[in-house]
Amino acid sequence: MKKITLGFLFICLSMLVISCSNEEKPSTTPQATDPRLPNQENFKPAIQLVPKAVTAKSTGKSTETKQQRLVKELVFDVVTDDNGAEIHENFTDRRYTYDAKGRLHSVDKYIDGQLFKNITKFDFDDAHKVTNTYYADIVAEINSGGYISKVTAPSGTVTDIFYDEIGRDVKETEKGTYTQIIQELQPDGSYEAVSVTKPKTATYLYSYVDNKVFVNIVTTQQNYAKRVTTNGVISYTFADRVVETTYELTVDYTKAGVYSSEPIFRCYIYNWMHILDWKIKAVSEGTTMYELHYEYDYKYDTNGYLTESNLKITDLSAPSEQTLTRTLYTYE
Repeated sequence: MKKITLGFLFICLSMLVISCSNEEKPSTTPQATDPRLPNQENFKPAIQLVPKAVTAKSTGKSTETKQQRLVKELVFDVVTDDNGAEIHENFTDRRYTYDAKGRLHSVDKYIDGQLFKNITKFDFDDAHKVTNTYYADIVAEINSGGYISKVTAPSGTVTDIFYDEIGRDVKETEKGTYTQIIQELQPDGSYEAVSVTKPKTATYLYSYVDNKVFVNIVTTQQNYAKRVTTNGVISYTFADRVVETTYELTVDYTKAGVYSSEPIFRCYIYNWMHILDWKIKAVSEGTTMYELHYEYDYKYDTNGYLTESNLKITDLSAPSEQTLTRTLYTYE
C-alpha cells in the first residue's frame, strides 16, 4: 500500500518562499477566541506547551483546577484474525517530559521499550515564550510573533512558512533536492546503478472554508529521468516532472486536536486541528499516482481529555487494503 512519509504528514516539511505581505507575517499572537480558530473550551488538547489554568463554570464562578498533562502515547496497528478478534502489533510509544515549570521540554520515540530517537525539544525564556524548537536534527526558526517561520533539514532543504492575520498557515515554500537511481552504461557493456541528486521545489497553498481545509501542493523535480529500454539498451529522457497533490480535510473546530492551537504548532495544522476526514490525491501528467482516504475516530474521558484515537487508511486503488492504527493517551 502506498503511504505518505511521516516527514510529509507529521513534520510537514515541504513549504515555500514568497515576499511577505502584512497579512502573511503577524507581529503579535492572535487570540484563540476568533471564530475561525478552534474553540477548545470543552475538550482539552492532549498536549500544551505551557500549563494553563482550567476553569469550571458549573457553579457560575471560574475556579482553577489541576490540569493533566500528557506523558505517553502508545501507538500500535490493529488487525483482525479469522475469528474477528483484534490483534495488536508493531508497538511504539512517544514519551513527553516537562521542565521544572511544567513546560513541555522533550518528546522521545521508543520502540520495544528502547529509546529510538528524540522527536522534539523546546527551549523557553522567562516569559514562557518558545525561543528554540528542534525536530530531531531539523532546526526551526521562530519569528517575533512566536510562529515557526523557517525549517532547515540536515539535507539542506529549507522551508519558509507564512500565515494570515489570525495565525493560520496559508503558504509554504520548499527548496531542496531529490535523488534518483539510474542505470549507467559501463565500458564493458554492463550497467551500474548510480545515485543522482537534483533540485526540487514545492509550493503549498492553504484555504479554509467553513469546516473544510483545502491544501494544493505543486512539486517540481527538475531534470527528472525517464527510463527507455530499446532492444535491451537502456537510455533516458530528461524533463522537469510536476506532481500536484491535493488535500481535503474535514475538521471539528469545537474539539481539540492532539496539540493546542498555540502559535508554535500553527504550521503543523494536522496536529492542532481535530481532523475527522482527510482525502489525499497525487497526480502527475494526468495520471493518478496514489489516492488515499484517512478516517479518524476519537474517544474522550469525562473531563474532556483525549484518551484514544483511531486512524483508518484506505488505498482507493485497492479499497480492500486498509490499515488501522490506534493511539492510547496516558496523563498525570
